[in-house]
Amino acid sequence: MEELKKLVQIIQKRGASDSQLLNFKTKRPNKEWVLFDGLATGYIQNEEDALKLLYPEENSTAAFKMVKSRLRKKLMNQLFFLDFQGKSIKSSHTLEQECLAKLYQARVLINSGAYDLALPLLRQVLATAQNYDFNDIASLALRSFMHAYANLGERTQFYKVTEQLLNLTPKLTADQESEKLFLESKIELSHSVSARKNHLGKVREVLDKLETLWQESQSYNTFDYYYILSIWAQELIGDFIKIVDITNASEELLKNNKVNAERFDHRYNKYIQVYAHLRAKKLTEGIRLASRYETSFNPSSNNWFAFMENYTLLALHAKQYEVAHGIMHKVLTNPFFKKITKMAQERWSLFEAYLHLMAPQHDVPFKWQNLVQNVPSYSKDKEGFNVAILILQVLYYVEMLDTEALEYRMEALKKYAHKHFKDSFSERSRIFFKLLALVVKANFDFTATQKRGEALYQKLLHTNPPGDAYAEIEIVPYEHLWLLVLERLQKQEA
Repeated sequence: MEELKKLVQIIQKRGASDSQLLNFKTKRPNKEWVLFDGLATGYIQNEEDALKLLYPEENSTAAFKMVKSRLRKKLMNQLFFLDFQGKSIKSSHTLEQECLAKLYQARVLINSGAYDLALPLLRQVLATAQNYDFNDIASLALRSFMHAYANLGERTQFYKVTEQLLNLTPKLTADQESEKLFLESKIELSHSVSARKNHLGKVREVLDKLETLWQESQSYNTFDYYYILSIWAQELIGDFIKIVDITNASEELLKNNKVNAERFDHRYNKYIQVYAHLRAKKLTEGIRLASRYETSFNPSSNNWFAFMENYTLLALHAKQYEVAHGIMHKVLTNPFFKKITKMAQERWSLFEAYLHLMAPQHDVPFKWQNLVQNVPSYSKDKEGFNVAILILQVLYYVEMLDTEALEYRMEALKKYAHKHFKDSFSERSRIFFKLLALVVKANFDFTATQKRGEALYQKLLHTNPPGDAYAEIEIVPYEHLWLLVLERLQKQEA
């Protein structure tokens, strides 16, 4: 059943071209269609659900197995008719699928003895493969040419394609070697902590080999393995300055036509480039790049919203609050906002709340009730959210000088930190929690709070954020939040 689910999801995601084996508009659905529709809508979760739906009056296990088998065959055949023309699909992936389809057709013709009919298809495949650096497909096309020309007695053409195949060999060899090196690194870096740590010590040597293979072969596939592993390795060790260098250099390679522009994922590079500037605290340059790159992403896509998150964080960290308000307006008025995940919408609610805390817009008052009154649910996948919400609640009650509510929230912070964070808990969050606790202990007195908190504040200034690429990013740096607390306390005394 799991295999059928996966096939149904693929077909649902890609849709189907005009030629299809499954009739998606059938008026009299058969059992295969009922099973497909049940899996697609989520009504069927397991075999018991399917049996009840297909055979409500009898438990016909044997007949059900036949329905599953027939549906599986149709779904597998349907893969030949998937639509690869959507905006979310890279053009190079579409062309690769077209090349493989035409190559399949050409091989059928060659195996059937229709060598002359195969030649136009092979020419199309080879031209596209050479233009897009599909070296493995180019190799298969050239070998198919050899069979066709040998059987047609085309001696001159035969030796021409054998020479082309010989010239392609260094690229193929480089691709195969780089593929092996990359996949070995991938499996080691995705394994246990000890395996990852051990392999990270060797990754520099692997990257040097990949770079040499790329420089010698000038194959895009080899470059791509080198590029992906370079970024991944630096993310794991938290060297975001190096990622800035890698992405900047990649933009230059693209600009100077040193890498295949049709294959290179320039949007991914732009996204990582902006994210790396955020993590490396190169805020001004990051904002400049984000402003320039924004139009590279489709506002209807999830990628646009993810990119705008980093853009917002850059503006918040750089204290460019007017820029942040402008970004926030674009996001919240985007008609596709309601289609992003609930978790993504919650992140934007937090960004908006922190922005209004730091730079309130009096003509557009922010409604604090939901965030202030609701204690977050402590789920593992929302740890960063929970901390951000609790801190926001504390800051709100500091501003309101609500001692009772503040003491309750401080206790919630302590319990959360004790229960959910131990060794992995950010040292910066620990320090900031202690600073917030001082506000209550000093009874909201500005002078006492500032004096008692100075040592902790200095410690916070000299404590770097976690280097882990997957660590939660502070929506607003804790230093900025502490200065805001002191500013509000001082105003209350004035």
